Amino acid sequence: MTYSATATPAKPSASDRRSLYAALAGTFFLRAGGGVMGILTGLFLAAKNGEMGLHHPHHISATLAGLLIASFYLTELGGSFVAGGLIDRHGPRRYMVIGPLFGAAAMIITSLLHLTPQSPTLQFVLFLGLLLSTRLLEGAAAATTNPASLAYIAVYTSNDARLRSRISGYFELATLIGATAGFVFGGRLWDWFGQTAFLLNAGIYLLSALIFLSAHSVKVVPGSHAEKHDLRQYWKLVTSPRLRDLIPAWLAVAAILGVLFNHSTFQLSSARPAGLHEFGERHVVVFPDQTLSHAFSGSQVGIAFGIYAVAFGVGILLWTLILPRMRKSTAMLISSLGVIAASGVIGLINHTGPIQEPSTTRLTLIPLMFVLVMVESGFTPAALVYLSDLSELHPENRGMVMGLYSFLLGFGQLGGTLLAGPFADWQGVDGLLLFMALMALLSIGGVILLRRDEQVTHEGLTASTRRASAAAN
Repeated sequence: MTYSATATPAKPSASDRRSLYAALAGTFFLRAGGGVMGILTGLFLAAKNGEMGLHHPHHISATLAGLLIASFYLTELGGSFVAGGLIDRHGPRRYMVIGPLFGAAAMIITSLLHLTPQSPTLQFVLFLGLLLSTRLLEGAAAATTNPASLAYIAVYTSNDARLRSRISGYFELATLIGATAGFVFGGRLWDWFGQTAFLLNAGIYLLSALIFLSAHSVKVVPGSHAEKHDLRQYWKLVTSPRLRDLIPAWLAVAAILGVLFNHSTFQLSSARPAGLHEFGERHVVVFPDQTLSHAFSGSQVGIAFGIYAVAFGVGILLWTLILPRMRKSTAMLISSLGVIAASGVIGLINHTGPIQEPSTTRLTLIPLMFVLVMVESGFTPAALVYLSDLSELHPENRGMVMGLYSFLLGFGQLGGTLLAGPFADWQGVDGLLLFMALMALLSIGGVILLRRDEQVTHEGLTASTRRASAAAN
């Protein structure tokens, strides 16, 4: 099966554009709900540990908490493959709506979980099992909605390259701002409402579902070249030259995002983990010669993330204007070089003396860092446009192609989180910056290989567009 937005390959109408913006708005609230869920889960586990005490049998170790939180990626990674095939059979809109419902169910279950110091072991096991299920549901929400939204966007922009570049950039922007808003808002919700905040977050997911529901349906019609959706077909897609060379580059960039979201908070925070001094010789490694190492309060870390998000968002907006005028691989190369340059500048900032002391060098480097973050923000919208173009050459497998976005993003973040840990233990913030620079070099290598096939992809896309136009006439 394949699907189309209209009976002819006409450019999107005003009504179609409203549907596109509904897809973006729904994505924003879905990501906001995910951000709220992410911070609430950590606060919830910490609060339970505070109730139990360090030596209580039901105390949740950092390792166990990490496994619970990381379980999100299991269903996001595996589910993106399943969702891609379903989207190609039934169209994307229904799965755009189903995804937030998974998230709302996860929130409702978590709001009902109960555990006290007097709870028996069986209740503790049930508590962990249900909490694990909520993380798996949360991953299913992302795995279902992300490829569906991207396939939906790819359909509606199939005959307007400029609109496709702009909407792909807006999608990344909605994802970034939504997740950032969720992190900030989630902490406030916890302070105000405690565990009830999970139930309120279910409302954010339901709002996302309602917005997706307002978008137009995409017709599902028989495709003469429809193929069976199985692992062999996925393998055929990912090993094709046009995708094979993109995958290592995108995994490397996703690994960088994993470092930013999963490691930098601890490295920047001055808060010593509660009870850590009681674990024998284990201790928090502080690097006194590094300006940024464990130097900020929680609110200051939040401000730092906000500044980074603003720079990244402004950069994406600018890239949406530039992308239609240049090769996508060129944009990816420039962005990867931006990561290396930004890492170097942050490294210099990290050695400008104690953060409490004013530094002219630091004040000079911060604006430069802001600009370089804008430069590095162009990779994902460029890669999204490239994937959307590839989906035009595989219209019967559009959902599968766009499903790779969720898979590569999740797998890369998981891998980056795991691999960057030893770098952070070794050299703190400097170690993370070195890891990010190495990932950027890997990305550059993949993009250089990608450029060989980019012209072939462009020629195939041009021929496909001409055939569609001829058929319409």
